[in-house]
Amino acid sequence: MTLIAIGASHKTASADLRGKLSVPADRLPGVLEALCACEAISEAVIVSTCNRTEVYAVALTAPDGVRAVVDELRALPGMDGAAASALGSALYVKQGPGAVEHLLRVVSSLDSLVLGEAQIIGQVRRAFAAAEEAGSAGELLSRLFRCALETGKLVRSETGIGARSVSVSTAAVELAKEMFGTLEGRRVLVIGAGEMGELALGYLHEQGARDVAVANRTVARAEALAARVGGEACGLDELEARLGEADIVIASAAADEPLVTEALLRRARRGCGERPLLVVDVALPRTVEPEVADLPGVAWHDLDGLGDVAQRNARLRAAESVKAEALVAERTDAFLAWLQEREVAPTVKQMHGKARTVCDAEVARAAKALAAQRGEAVSDAERAALEAMASAIAKKLLHGPTARLRKQASDPDGYRYTEAARYLFGLDAYPQGFSCRSDEGRSCRLASGTPCARHGGGACPHNREERSCVA
Repeated sequence: MTLIAIGASHKTASADLRGKLSVPADRLPGVLEALCACEAISEAVIVSTCNRTEVYAVALTAPDGVRAVVDELRALPGMDGAAASALGSALYVKQGPGAVEHLLRVVSSLDSLVLGEAQIIGQVRRAFAAAEEAGSAGELLSRLFRCALETGKLVRSETGIGARSVSVSTAAVELAKEMFGTLEGRRVLVIGAGEMGELALGYLHEQGARDVAVANRTVARAEALAARVGGEACGLDELEARLGEADIVIASAAADEPLVTEALLRRARRGCGERPLLVVDVALPRTVEPEVADLPGVAWHDLDGLGDVAQRNARLRAAESVKAEALVAERTDAFLAWLQEREVAPTVKQMHGKARTVCDAEVARAAKALAAQRGEAVSDAERAALEAMASAIAKKLLHGPTARLRKQASDPDGYRYTEAARYLFGLDAYPQGFSCRSDEGRSCRLASGTPCARHGGGACPHNREERSCVA
């Protein structure tokens, strides 16, 4: 079994593609169930935020696991032909130690669009809780995600990477300050009263915005949120009027279709001329149609447009991120050491079990040969002597390898020795992560009937006699 992470993030995929890959909370159980129903996958957790969708899985082999995950991603409701085509270049794959380190960096906000943002820990915690509830997080992923969440908290407590609360929403407010200089006297409309809207509203108030309106499907929720900053609340049916009054719009409402269309905003701004309006859409799927950017006076930005703000944020926190990376490396090594210890004991047991099987077969062969040579069966005492000799030889031969495996158990790189031992002793057809066709497209190196890791230890399925059969 091998640990893999497959996903797409703000670094590799457009906001549009990320929106189509997004897995809402109500769909998570079904997707997790479908993943674990695949023969290649035994455990799975899905982390889906506005900036990334990632699947962490325990797979029989990396290639089979990746194929299963990609098939499920392509089958998501929002994926159309164009998105499916773009998926190939947007996806990244991490395996083994790389997958562990990646998750720990994600939870520590080192891989975030805005370095140091605080939301990611809660988002990963909810993703893990959903997997636990769905029964898709087993021993390995449970241990990994608990380690990751502990690492995220450690990074925030022992470094200054989150000294100033930042998120995508607060980066949007920074963009507004750049455009208008000050938020005092500016009329602000926040669309959506969820976590993103709440963060944006708090930071807007902190930066001096007082003329604030919150629009939401559930007006009661909007009222509760607006009351914290002395703002007004309204339903989505009032959007047109509110848009016509606004100088700054921060949109974070979840919707299958854009709530603010080009036509709606054009009507709302009739008579406004080229009066500046900043629209920042931090939602996925988008709340605002990109075409609004063509209207006079309108500056529109989506998540991808916050890149410059994020880069400046990264420069300010560069020194603290070095400390955070060191903590992540330390915690990654600790997890890999646990993983190595977890794998050593069953590997040693299987090595000795295989040796016993070989010994029994060779003792039986030797006893049969002796019986044929002298014309009578070997005695019980003779058989016991043969068994003792075979067992002693096996133990002496295995002593060195098993002692060295156990010695390497505390080394984070020790898993390489375990994988090599499993391969060399024939416990796996190939080391973890290898199938009978390599990534470079080399031919299968198994003969017909040979145990194959790709097929759960069953015989090579290619039914070829030659050793160069093609997978």
